Amino acid sequence: MVTLADVARQAGVSSATASRVFGRPDMVGAETRAIVIEAADRLGYVANSTARALAMGSSGLLGLVVPQLSSSYFAPLISAVQSEVERSGFELIIVDSRGCPESEIEIARRLRGRVDGIIFASPRSPGAALAEAARAFPVVTVNRELPDIDSVSVDVIAGLTELCELLITAGHRTIAYLGGPPGSISDDGRFLTARTVIGDNGGEVLRFGPVEPTVSAGAESLSMLQEAGVHAVIAYNALVAHGLMFAAATVGARVPDDLAVAAVDDLIDIGLGLPSLTAITQPMGEAGSRAGRMLVGQAARPSGTDPDTRARTIQHLVLPSTLVIGETC
Repeated sequence: MVTLADVARQAGVSSATASRVFGRPDMVGAETRAIVIEAADRLGYVANSTARALAMGSSGLLGLVVPQLSSSYFAPLISAVQSEVERSGFELIIVDSRGCPESEIEIARRLRGRVDGIIFASPRSPGAALAEAARAFPVVTVNRELPDIDSVSVDVIAGLTELCELLITAGHRTIAYLGGPPGSISDDGRFLTARTVIGDNGGEVLRFGPVEPTVSAGAESLSMLQEAGVHAVIAYNALVAHGLMFAAATVGARVPDDLAVAAVDDLIDIGLGLPSLTAITQPMGEAGSRAGRMLVGQAARPSGTDPDTRARTIQHLVLPSTLVIGETC
């Protein structure tokens, strides 16, 4: 078994110096630290994880904060981020903020000093609060673009515009937007896009919700849509859209003849004899991979890097979405 004394001999330093590298790295020069760590790696010496983190100036941990772990929307993102960071030698901590802006910032405070960086997926916190977190450690946002923070976003505007034009062409003039979840910044943007495009084409959009991202919540929404007399609906979530279709079939309403249904994402396919859903394909797996690479790139930079360097190399990556026309419109 390799001991710390073996590492000291290999590095050409005293045992006390080698011990300080893993216990009090601030007392050892950067060049000597690098020599000792290289010797430890060459010999296969495994230090206590906390001590090694101190010596390396890194915890080896990255964080991912999502608004709702149970949402199908975030499942491919989580999987892709985990694969990317583990491939780069980091471990991932995943935390559910339950869609609460205050929780997002509290999570960032709790993880400060314990992780080397955080990805915030669809964050709802004020921009100033996220910018403050980014001054403390590397931060990447997904589906939220802020001036001084690296980000990956999926552009649904083109696909949503095409979807609205499709419904107008089919003869629909009053279209429901079934929105949610509460506090979602991207949801507000999607509704405004739908209202603008449909309004410019002589129609109107009625907003309902917020609705939880579940099949049952979608099914329960059918009655209020029928009371409003609408025959076309855009749901923010595929689960909600499938719930609507289940409920319509139960009461004998035909899709799309009696009710045209579309969704802003296609991240679940329930099937079970339901018509194929007209939906906007969002590459959330790719978004997760790209965000993971961005965060690893920041976290892997040597300690002591000029913080102003990051401000000059901010990345805002925007991935395209695609409208897939199914049988429900």
